[in-house]
Amino acid sequence: MRHFNALDDSELQTFFKYPPAEFNRDTDREKLGLALGAALYTPGSRPDFAAKIIAGSYRRDTFSGLATLMICLEDAVADTELESAEANVVSQLKVLEQASQSHITESPLLFLRIRNSDQLDKLTKLAGSSLSMLTGIVLPKVQADDLEPFFLALDRASESAGRKLYALPLLETEEVLFAETREQALMEIYSKLRQEKDRILTIRVGATDFSSLYGLRRPVERTIYDVHLIRDCLISILNKFTKAGDGFIVSGPVYEYFTAETDAWLSSKPEKTLWEEVQLDVLNGFKGKTCIHPSQIAIVNAGHIITHETYEDAMLILAKSDTFNGILQSPQRNKMNEVKPHLSWAKKIAAQAEIYGVLNEYYKPIDVLNHIRAKQLANQV
Repeated sequence: MRHFNALDDSELQTFFKYPPAEFNRDTDREKLGLALGAALYTPGSRPDFAAKIIAGSYRRDTFSGLATLMICLEDAVADTELESAEANVVSQLKVLEQASQSHITESPLLFLRIRNSDQLDKLTKLAGSSLSMLTGIVLPKVQADDLEPFFLALDRASESAGRKLYALPLLETEEVLFAETREQALMEIYSKLRQEKDRILTIRVGATDFSSLYGLRRPVERTIYDVHLIRDCLISILNKFTKAGDGFIVSGPVYEYFTAETDAWLSSKPEKTLWEEVQLDVLNGFKGKTCIHPSQIAIVNAGHIITHETYEDAMLILAKSDTFNGILQSPQRNKMNEVKPHLSWAKKIAAQAEIYGVLNEYYKPIDVLNHIRAKQLANQV
């Protein structure tokens, strides 16, 4: 699969100097973590997700561009419905496993969000080899003491699946949020995750859970960065986990609003605010974002496209890094490029460019976004 699959070859050539690269669940860890992009959640109680995958529904129309689907057995499922939702997930995975042996179409990367390690063991026994349909497991409300039993359960799940399943720890507890415990909690979690780095695809953050601990909810026109109590925690997480040498990828928090207007795009408040928040996410070091509605997919992924100018700067720095460590004038003659301090940035830009593509000169990510939306609207007529 690749991002922006709504565009045909001619359209890719129009917009992109270098189009997005293909990837799959066997792509190396750092590239794959970066490629998750807009991760759409669906409840584990949904009875048709296997049928939709087999039919290719998650790759067409409103869902076009979806690369990551997260099946949730935690907050999205009421306690009274949990047992039936677990049975549904097992049944759906078995359907997908049978289909994969014959005619299944290209599927988004599948992840399962569980409640705890005991539940993962239960599902491992029930699902067996059909866990091979998954790319990884999301562990919510992570605390340091949870991690050892979780990784042991992940070992058992991977053995049943017959393939390595990745871990996606989710930071969203009061120990991480509250100032008096945050540093100690993050240090303990970081220390344990550092030991398991090669098994971690992305680290995720729960801004909704964080907000609830203060009884807060942002309005539609405000980004999460306007809620300073939450912003400060997010910055602490980024400070701990996005150091250039560590190789962790941290995904941005969900934005809770979307528009029901089929002809609205960046003309509506939800889409305008989401577009602003995605750009702030990327600026601060987040890669990808949790989504709760298919209309958010293209907005999130478009925010990660690399412009022609940015790519030129990064390539110049990388080209000179072995022989020169001084200051270079940018190809556009509008900024300085310092080889030594900008080198780690340039490496990240190169990786992001491979996954999300590099635009032709004079195009901006918003141009791609608007074109995709125009195509979606045309298909609805």
